[in-house]
Amino acid sequence: MLSRYADVSAAFRCSSLAPSGPHSEGSELIDENARLKMRAETLEALSPIQLRSWRERLTPQAYDLVDRFSDEQTVDLIGDYARPLCLSLGAMVTGISLQYAERLQEKARQVSAGSAEPYDACLQASAKSANAKLHKCFHSGPKALRGSGFVALSQTMPCILGNAWFGLMQHPKEWLLLHRHPELMDQAIEELLRYAGLVRVLFRRATEDVDISGALIRKGERVILRIIAANRDPNRFFDANEIYVTRRGAGHLAFGGGAHSCVGASLIRMAAATISYPLLKKFAEATPVDSVDWQGGSGFRSPESLRVRLVQLR
Repeated sequence: MLSRYADVSAAFRCSSLAPSGPHSEGSELIDENARLKMRAETLEALSPIQLRSWRERLTPQAYDLVDRFSDEQTVDLIGDYARPLCLSLGAMVTGISLQYAERLQEKARQVSAGSAEPYDACLQASAKSANAKLHKCFHSGPKALRGSGFVALSQTMPCILGNAWFGLMQHPKEWLLLHRHPELMDQAIEELLRYAGLVRVLFRRATEDVDISGALIRKGERVILRIIAANRDPNRFFDANEIYVTRRGAGHLAFGGGAHSCVGASLIRMAAATISYPLLKKFAEATPVDSVDWQGGSGFRSPESLRVRLVQLR
């Protein structure tokens, strides 16, 4: 198990540590050429021009929802705001209608639940079945932006936003700073991904004997990378357990690193900034009105709902 930032970062860069699951007995066979081809196709599909197009379509929807919220109103930021927008984005990116996206939500939820708790055999079975059915529902675009892309945007993205907003509510001065200076949003998203990123652990398996910071990992051994710990490593980040939306050069590991880093990172960044901007621009404060119930497991955790009282500056 690796927890220090330097060790986890080194593991990501190590070509002898291959992506693995929590239960696998041996390294999965990966067609490297096929993987690289799919990665290149996905990156091409997520071009700056395409991201700008999706942002321009998503932005008015976000402002329209925020305009429905009034001062001192209690809303569920997950159910009333994040989920509708993320579902809409999921439909845009995968090229399906919003009505069809709504019908696929339950299957996507089952897949997401399996990712949240990789050690639960029942959840894994349900996720595998749902994923197979979802796979048949998408027929165009890069493979990574079909069923898995829909799950990521419609289910995982609200979890990312919930964690980020909850973190900001624990640091009200930083929320207020973003309210007064929303132009800092892109920079703030990086800090929020570091502090409140969704992924807790990832797994790697050694394809040959390898040394990581003096620790020998033998061929076939599985390595657990504690992303959440690495992103809070005090040897890497000043005041690691605090949010500073003006922090620069964070270099977080929320998207992994190296050859297997998250191929959809640019899309996630765009969505997080586009959806958060109107909310924080209008409201100077969001105060929880209920205790937060958490969902998920060892893979990732997030608020099930986020009922808050929204306040505008007087």
